[in-house]
Amino acid sequence: MQGIITKGIGGVYEVKVISGGSFDGRVLCAARGGIRNRKITPAIGDNVVISETSDPDVPYIIDRILERKNVLIRPPVANISTLILTFACKDPEPDLKLLDKMLIITATLDIKPVIVFTKGDLDRNYCEQLAKVYRDCGYTVFISGTDDMISLDKIRDSLLPGITGFAGPSGVGKSTALNSILEGEHMKTGNVSERLKRGKHTTRHVELFDFGDDFLVDTPGFTSLSLYELGITYSDVILGYPEISELSTGCKFDDCRHIGEKECAVRGNVDQGRYDRYKEFYEELYALRNTYTGRIRK
Repeated sequence: MQGIITKGIGGVYEVKVISGGSFDGRVLCAARGGIRNRKITPAIGDNVVISETSDPDVPYIIDRILERKNVLIRPPVANISTLILTFACKDPEPDLKLLDKMLIITATLDIKPVIVFTKGDLDRNYCEQLAKVYRDCGYTVFISGTDDMISLDKIRDSLLPGITGFAGPSGVGKSTALNSILEGEHMKTGNVSERLKRGKHTTRHVELFDFGDDFLVDTPGFTSLSLYELGITYSDVILGYPEISELSTGCKFDDCRHIGEKECAVRGNVDQGRYDRYKEFYEELYALRNTYTGRIRK
């Protein structure tokens, strides 16, 4: 039988079984020793082949993990199609360097990013300005607030089939947005710490939630990933800046880095904040260019 891993705790995995082309029930599985011996750890979202055992406590075993489209290493989630990047307009202030980093990562992993700016009612004008910057770059952007919560109807057409993940800093309303879309209290929510101005972590484990024929998942820990540990190099940075890529065809030199070259068509023609962050990422990873030998991108 085949299925998809929806939850895993302590080496026991919950698998939603596919029967006759549709999902039909959930079973508990352990991973076959051969999988562990090859140092492949099952991840939430993995498509797997399973078989029955004689153990009443764990009645099924995972025989094989099917080919992955992509996999996050923290948290371990595989085969994400869309990632909803959730940032507050205010309280806490949006970390746009983090947002741009996440856009680079999604581009390298072939994940469609959808940006949601929450708490738009706290400063609607500023939120609209932020949204315009990223919409002008070609990204899908939504604004959500207590007076206009994001809903399934608003966001449905922007999501690709398969697994949709939520990512963003703590305290920005990821779980609230997730519950709004699912129309239920599936994830705990928490307030922002007044002293630290950071969100209190409320997500304790990773789990796929049914979303019609597809799934939604929160991805705690994703924001702490570094570009370097993912094997992303300086030449990959431009993937998170489609507006720079588009303008680069007008540069005098084919190998223009858009840093200090003469007759560069990019400088001065893109959002200054985005350009500064592109330059910072590029220079950081360029300085590390000789340390990637043998590294494998997940």
